[in-house]
Amino acid sequence: MAARKKGQGGFGVVRVQTERERDQYVAALVSQWESEAKRKAAEKGDLPFVTISRHFGCKAMEFGLRLAERLNQRKGTDGNWTVFDQEIVRRIAQDLRMSRALTDLLTEGSQARITSYMTSFFYQRPTQDEIFRNTVRVVRSLCEKGHTVVIGRGGCRIGADLPKGFHLRLTAPLEWRTKQVMATYGLTEQESLERIRLMDKERESYFRTNFQADLDDPAFFDLVLNQARFPMDGLLDVVVKGMEARGLLPPG
Repeated sequence: MAARKKGQGGFGVVRVQTERERDQYVAALVSQWESEAKRKAAEKGDLPFVTISRHFGCKAMEFGLRLAERLNQRKGTDGNWTVFDQEIVRRIAQDLRMSRALTDLLTEGSQARITSYMTSFFYQRPTQDEIFRNTVRVVRSLCEKGHTVVIGRGGCRIGADLPKGFHLRLTAPLEWRTKQVMATYGLTEQESLERIRLMDKERESYFRTNFQADLDDPAFFDLVLNQARFPMDGLLDVVVKGMEARGLLPPG
């Protein structure tokens, strides 16, 4: 995905097609965050955020982008809802300037909560994996920042205790997902099935290893959505109504 300036309205989101576009997006994020940090208030109210977990082959990125666009169009929003997939999260975690820019954007209260969370989380789950530690810190920071849509990386658990989070799980039958993978990656049916099984297994293992939990546990999510059963706009309507019902959005 990429970012495009919208004046005072903040950033819009579109799909990234190349590594260069992703690099431009990352650079734009740093610039935006550094600008926002200079004018932020000492304390701001908590802002809502969304996490998206998904079975491989579901249209998580398209769904996240369209959800952010829908939320940015609502009256009263600051227009800064932004999408973060696992690649962008990884880059932030590895880039010192980006990590500092994100931290500087947070209130002192948010920074203190992140420090407390990190201490508690890794006391229960000791690890020498600095990449995972940095990933957890970035995802938690994005949740604390608010007006973010975080795809993958255990966001539903990392942000589980924050009251303004809305957690989604995207699923669909294997046959439907196979067709999506065939169309997206140009693979045969058998290759697509193998890719789906491998990726689902890797994601389940990542979640179980790092969070000691079952990724398919519906109790972790506000909504579990079957993408094969509804058109995209219908699912977006359900999510927005759900966020309104939770008090995370004013009635539209």
